[in-house]
Amino acid sequence: MAAAFVAGVAAGVHNLALALLGVGLGLAIGTRALGPVVCANALGALVLGFIDGELFGHPAPAPLAHVQMLQATVVEALAREPTRSELVVRMEDGSGATVSVPDPAPVIGERLVLRGKLEELEVARNPGEPSPRELGAERGIAAHLSHARILAREGVDSGDASLWIARMRAWASGRLHDELPEPDATILAGALWGERGALPPDLRGEFQDTGTMHVLVTAGLHLGVVAWLAVGMLSCLGCGRISASLGAIGLVWCYALFSGAHLPSLRAATMISFALGARAAGREAFSWNALAAAAIVVAAIRPASVTSLSFALSFSCVGAILLFAKPLANALESVPLPHAVREAVALTFATQIGTWPLTAAGFLVFAPYAPLANACVVPVVGVAMLAGFAELAAAPVAPLAHLCANVETSLLDWIVGVVRTCASLPGAHVVMTPPPPWTIACYDAALVGSAALLARGRRAGAAAVFCVACALCLWPPRSVSHDLVITAIDVGQADALLVRTPRGHAYLVDAGGRLERGPQLEGASSAEQIGERVVVPFLIREGIHRVDAVVLSHPHGDHVGGLPPVLRTLGSGAFADSGQAYAGHAYHDALDVAHERGIPMLEPRGGDVWRTDDGVTLRFYGPTYPYISGSRNDINNNSLVFRLEYGRFRMLFTGDAGAETEERLLASGADLSADVLKVGHHGSAYGTTPAFVRAVSPGAAVISVGRDNLFGHPAPATIATLERAGAHVYRTDVDGAITIGSDGSRFSVEPYVIERGR
Repeated sequence: MAAAFVAGVAAGVHNLALALLGVGLGLAIGTRALGPVVCANALGALVLGFIDGELFGHPAPAPLAHVQMLQATVVEALAREPTRSELVVRMEDGSGATVSVPDPAPVIGERLVLRGKLEELEVARNPGEPSPRELGAERGIAAHLSHARILAREGVDSGDASLWIARMRAWASGRLHDELPEPDATILAGALWGERGALPPDLRGEFQDTGTMHVLVTAGLHLGVVAWLAVGMLSCLGCGRISASLGAIGLVWCYALFSGAHLPSLRAATMISFALGARAAGREAFSWNALAAAAIVVAAIRPASVTSLSFALSFSCVGAILLFAKPLANALESVPLPHAVREAVALTFATQIGTWPLTAAGFLVFAPYAPLANACVVPVVGVAMLAGFAELAAAPVAPLAHLCANVETSLLDWIVGVVRTCASLPGAHVVMTPPPPWTIACYDAALVGSAALLARGRRAGAAAVFCVACALCLWPPRSVSHDLVITAIDVGQADALLVRTPRGHAYLVDAGGRLERGPQLEGASSAEQIGERVVVPFLIREGIHRVDAVVLSHPHGDHVGGLPPVLRTLGSGAFADSGQAYAGHAYHDALDVAHERGIPMLEPRGGDVWRTDDGVTLRFYGPTYPYISGSRNDINNNSLVFRLEYGRFRMLFTGDAGAETEERLLASGADLSADVLKVGHHGSAYGTTPAFVRAVSPGAAVISVGRDNLFGHPAPATIATLERAGAHVYRTDVDGAITIGSDGSRFSVEPYVIERGR
């Protein structure tokens, strides 16, 4: 019944409920074994799910964004940089929004008068990437205030009860950061109330590689610890089973509210409440009925969440515990370990069995040492949380608080040490393309079958079914295109294009980033973040674990910024560069990584021709000697310019070349005709001249440009020139990622359509 209800809600969210209801009716009519009562309950749940999903699954479209003045209250600090701070504010209507403001940063609870452009959080801009809107909804954030300015500060209203919890978290965060060194303070704050601190990128990557990222997010593990502590404390105070269980439910919900009342913690609190309710009634706490009841409640309250990764992780984790915890504990009885340790190991392995395909899909990494790391880390997390509570409670007594902090430091050092050790083992970082959803569904079905076989004592059969299911997720059959496919990745105000040849070779033309202006953090370039967050994940989701070659048009940060993360994570067979001298940090970082990894450096020049083994040709037109000098921007004008040819299909890549480069190309007499033009310099007014466009005569033009950029790109004159020449203009700021496909004779252009108001 719960599965039918959740399926109905999910179908309602995706406008497929009527179709699913028809399938349910067909099953009810054709399947007598289910019985009329079960069929009626299932169909009733489907109907309720359909109504719930249709009525409450679709948020109303947000009003059009415009610059406005508004009042807001600071409720959370997300990150603090040398010159700016990222905050969560509560608007007058109660909705949450993120805003970036200059230092000195406001304090929690401070009321501000802000001026900026309030925009609804976007949906995914590239295929397969997470939706910022859905992720924001889990934290109660619906919008972002861009180009924000603080017009006035109105102080803190200490009488506003709605801010007491947020101010308590801010106080507790301050205490932890005063008493503990980094990264211990950030890890503990993440465990206690889900604070999203700025861990060093390398340590965050090690948590991902070892499958222990859940330690940093307040969810089932942490609320389970609180429930266990609450039941134990109340029992020690003389409370009976019923009163201890009911009292623990109240404490669990208080803790969920203190941690920010985010969706993962509320979902965990709901599941734990049903378990404690079952315990109070004298029934088994962890049961399928309790899990099913929690699923119905969570799906009914937040229907849009049933298709999220976190929903699947929560219920897969508990389901796997119900299926495998006892069999694994029984199998470990012969191991000379304390009973509590055997149970902890069994729980750890059971949760990993249930969740590893989902974590691989979410983090794009297969964590082979996750069971080992979690077995060593998870038991310590509970002790660390207890020590953290003690440290905060002892705050008025400085010596006692220092003693608790010292104990806490030892525990957190153990956690970090385990994570770093496991992450350093051979094969710890295994890049993994997400398994298709149907393979995960088959894996889950296989787990149920394996558990049934184990219950009958057929261990060999259970192991065989489990291994086949794992192999299906690790090496799933995938559809393979034998066409040329070129994707302009939406990387904002930057360039990044992926070329996939018919035989699967991958060439990356530029890698996104941003112009390197202002102070950089600890010697790193802010331009590289787009590579870590967008370009590398996009390549992995596309099944690319190594790039055949990267082609850097020129060394500005908005083209090279994402390249160091790409080279570090995936590597490359070659690095083609325009060969210009430039002092940008990201460019030299890319050169250093290429040198460390022994990647050959190439400097194509006009007249050079590259050919692949599957019929793709790159014909370079520039730069040519002598370099263009004395122009508006010499670095841009000496970009690599080349034409990609496959059969009768042609696409011209121009980097950030401007009018001076176009004039030189026209004077050379080269054949510039192309079906598709990658418009130079993001469609600025200083290029894409009428004469050049006539020579190219493109049927389609692709502009890689950021939304609401400060440069006014693309220029209206550039758009007019392209349209007068008969080119259909595609823009990443409007269309998201843009994919061009060709079989060598015809070509198609498919924008990744952004569904507004969803």
